[in-house]
Amino acid sequence: MLKVIATAALAALGLLLSASTASTAEEGQPPGEPASRSTFVHHVVLQDTEGNKITPSSDPTMPFSVRLSCGKCHDYKTVGGGWHFNAPDLNVAPGRPAQPWILVNRRTGTQLPVSYRPWPGTYRPDDVGLTPWKFVLTFGRHMPGGGPGEMPDDDPQSRWLVSGKLEINCLTCHSGDPAHDQVQWLLAISEQNFMWAPLATTTLGSVRGSARRVPDTYDPYMEPNEQAASKGAPVVTYDTAKFDAAGHAYFNTVHKPAPARCYFCHTNHRVGPGAPEKWETDEDVHLAAGLACADCHRSGLDHQITRNYEGEAEARGKPDLATLTCRGCHLGDGQEASSGRLGAPRPRHVGIPTLHFEKLSCTACHSGPAPRDRAGRVQTSRAHAIEFHGEHRGDDAPPYIAEPVFVKQVNARDGHEEIAPHRMIWPAFWGRLKDDAVTPLSPDAVIDAADKILETKPAAEGEAAKDITLISREQILETLKTLAAADTGTEPVYVGGGKLYRLTGDGEIAGADHPAARPYSWPLAHDVRPATQALGYDGECTDCHSMDAPFFFGEVAAEVPADLGEPEMLAMHHFEKLDPTALTVWALTFEFRPLFKAMLFTVGGLMAAIVILYAFRALAAILRWAGARSARG
Repeated sequence: MLKVIATAALAALGLLLSASTASTAEEGQPPGEPASRSTFVHHVVLQDTEGNKITPSSDPTMPFSVRLSCGKCHDYKTVGGGWHFNAPDLNVAPGRPAQPWILVNRRTGTQLPVSYRPWPGTYRPDDVGLTPWKFVLTFGRHMPGGGPGEMPDDDPQSRWLVSGKLEINCLTCHSGDPAHDQVQWLLAISEQNFMWAPLATTTLGSVRGSARRVPDTYDPYMEPNEQAASKGAPVVTYDTAKFDAAGHAYFNTVHKPAPARCYFCHTNHRVGPGAPEKWETDEDVHLAAGLACADCHRSGLDHQITRNYEGEAEARGKPDLATLTCRGCHLGDGQEASSGRLGAPRPRHVGIPTLHFEKLSCTACHSGPAPRDRAGRVQTSRAHAIEFHGEHRGDDAPPYIAEPVFVKQVNARDGHEEIAPHRMIWPAFWGRLKDDAVTPLSPDAVIDAADKILETKPAAEGEAAKDITLISREQILETLKTLAAADTGTEPVYVGGGKLYRLTGDGEIAGADHPAARPYSWPLAHDVRPATQALGYDGECTDCHSMDAPFFFGEVAAEVPADLGEPEMLAMHHFEKLDPTALTVWALTFEFRPLFKAMLFTVGGLMAAIVILYAFRALAAILRWAGARSARG
């Protein structure tokens, strides 16, 4: 009898759970993805890319597939539509321009912004020979997988059947394991161990061997572990202690990524003369206050992470996103008694004319390093791989990115123009000119044509070897002559330093302005400085309004990895589209403002004394009049 009751109870519980799951699914929540804010403990049945269950004793032992292992509960296709993965999809709106990938080749003096998104000033990867295979090998170190890592590819040099696809790695952001090692992702990419890369970052097991070293005909599913090891192919060894008795593996995951996970791909490091060391700088004031990146940059399962710029709410049709911008969070709904999200303090901006809030973004005063006489140079994770040791770590390593550069941009919220801080890169690349349009050449094509010309020359006797050797003007001249010898109906050119260089009739080269040589810039928002370090704090107008204020009169160098002489210098007001004469006249008024104030107080005091004098005289007259009437009475 008890057995019957127990069986009935279990059946009822099963029906209850099924009903709960069905109800959740009807409300839009995928089965298996709890809506609770608590952390779901992930005991997962691991599967390889062919759907086979993985056990530590399998032979061959395959790496787990994130797509199949995690996709049982989380819709992989929905996740793949997120901002970190959907760039190659031409049906996705490009959004506001942001940091591009930068193709760097020192030998050819190339630093070219590339992006699958059609941002003005960038080039598509396939324009410079970057097939999905080559793109992943070049930039996969700072990709979370997906996107080009799973695209069709007809590149004859690709080896997807050996390396496997580079699937979206959920653990890149959502791992809560302190031993998670994202550097292993880079090493796996460099060895073409694409499908082994997610496992390599975890403590579930280890990967040794390299897909790069085996022939194109190698099949990782057909080689037992011992034979694979003898060939130097990738071999997996799982930690049996990480599997329970049912064969489930435990993943230490978190819903909200820690800032350290974001920092791996989104760190900036200032370099060059006057740049502080890392320990001398402060992190973003929000992180210092205890917030995490994901507190503001949020998303659902679709991974459409909010970027929190003005106008994003309107562009995405989600009005509530307006409260995640600087204004929305700190000013709330505009009512004096309201506060922003997460208890953000309400700024007073005492003494600052309201015109500033129409002409400037919040970040203009509060974000990035304080402006200097010359815009500094910054290295970023995605451009310089600053997480890793190597030759790219030198301060002079390209690409050369300048910050802060104050640029006039269109506010996506209401379409008006405002000044905001940006990072900026000047393109440098080889191309062919036809009908005044420049088509870029891949660095490999240039090297094939001018291999000997572009060889790095050793340092002369007694001359110190340089860490970074720039291509010379003579090398550019000879390379252009070599490229011109190939009659293609186009003219070879080199773009760099804000100019387009071409051959002249007398066998020399000359530079001229051209749209292809214009810089590419993207807004910066972090690191945010505390209010006391903001421009104009406590009524300091001369932070910007003085004869030599960097905000208007600082200079930006058009630096590229080529020796073209002294780089062109442009003043900040050039990018702000402001008249330097008007700025100078306006700044003069602030130079004499102390004198004006002294004169104002002096004149005001004299006027007050006169008013008081005549007030007393009027009072005396009234008293005399009152006394006379009293005597007659």
